Amino acid sequence: MNVPATSKRLVLSLYRDLLRYGTQLQHTDQEYFLARIRREFRQSASLTDPKEIEFSYRRGRALLDRARVI
Repeated sequence: MNVPATSKRLVLSLYRDLLRYGTQLQHTDQEYFLARIRREFRQSASLTDPKEIEFSYRRGRALLDRARVI
């Protein structure tokens, strides 16, 4: 994926997908996971470097692809 493809729409979609995933967790504290996702996205909202944005996006997508908590 190239950097411009990491659009606001893709990031918001990832956020929703991670929140949905968090509500399905059974062996992890759901509240902790959801709070961590919200905190990470708030902190990443100020990123401007396309490489950092792409890294953060891939990190979140990898979490969903592996379907486990890091």
